[in-house]
Amino acid sequence: MLPETDDCLVLLDRINRTGQPETYTKLSSSDADPMLFCYAMWPVTAKKRVMGIVIQAVETAPLHERTLAMNEALMLGSLRLHEVTADVASLNIQLHAEIGERELRERDALMLTNELAHRIKNNLQIIVSLISLEAKSAAAPCLEGYRVMQARIGAIAELYDLISQAGYGQTIALDTYLREIARTMSESLLGSTSGVRIEVEAEALEIDPVRAVPFGLLVNELTTNAIKHAFPHGRGRILLSVERVGDEIELTVADDGVGMKDKYLARISEKHGSDYVAIFVRQIGGTIVVSTAKESGTVFRIRLPLLVAAPLRS
Repeated sequence: MLPETDDCLVLLDRINRTGQPETYTKLSSSDADPMLFCYAMWPVTAKKRVMGIVIQAVETAPLHERTLAMNEALMLGSLRLHEVTADVASLNIQLHAEIGERELRERDALMLTNELAHRIKNNLQIIVSLISLEAKSAAAPCLEGYRVMQARIGAIAELYDLISQAGYGQTIALDTYLREIARTMSESLLGSTSGVRIEVEAEALEIDPVRAVPFGLLVNELTTNAIKHAFPHGRGRILLSVERVGDEIELTVADDGVGMKDKYLARISEKHGSDYVAIFVRQIGGTIVVSTAKESGTVFRIRLPLLVAAPLRS
């Protein structure tokens, strides 16, 4: 176990003289069978005198045996790594397959929803066209009712058109929605020769599809009332606007018409049940405040939550 040189004897003599521990590591110079010698040596003392020396042989294995052991350990580690890599690759393939199937189901659901919304829109537009044909031959007292009905159904048709474009579970852009409602109402209730115009000022806000229907019907109802009652002389302006106020959306429908008396304004805020405006406000989870404009006209302000819940996705 000792090297053939006198190095260890030198260390033993030094430990005996100094009383301090020593270590020794050396690779033998033999090319045929090299040896790695590694020792730890420390003194055993009594009454501050060295009485003996303990020698611990840490490693005296031939170098090639140690190298083979290291190579074997590396080989086993490499094989285990290969097994783990194969398992990960298999799981990755399975995961990609599951993701692909889910994406396919989502695309199918999206296509089905868009197709359904598109067909509903087309059916509603057919109904609007039938009402328009019926209105042409209707008596004058019935004409206004046909036009109001046409505007209400047209507002819902525009919503389903936006849903088919936005995709499954997506929110509806309120600025685009308001402009489409204004265009539909202008065509059905006013015509190109009317002195009443509908304008839109809207921030880039969105609403969930569930509340979009009563929202559109509410805008339609308030705008229809303004067209019917605010402009006895046949000229004026109706403004539809939405803006964010804190965590709420504020919808404003304002006109510069003749306005309403304070007694009637108070009754509007107290109406319940059968009143269309109150029903639609309640369905969108909002509150309504009615006031007169500074110069002339009436202003309806409706506050509703910014988002009731995040849209669901399959």
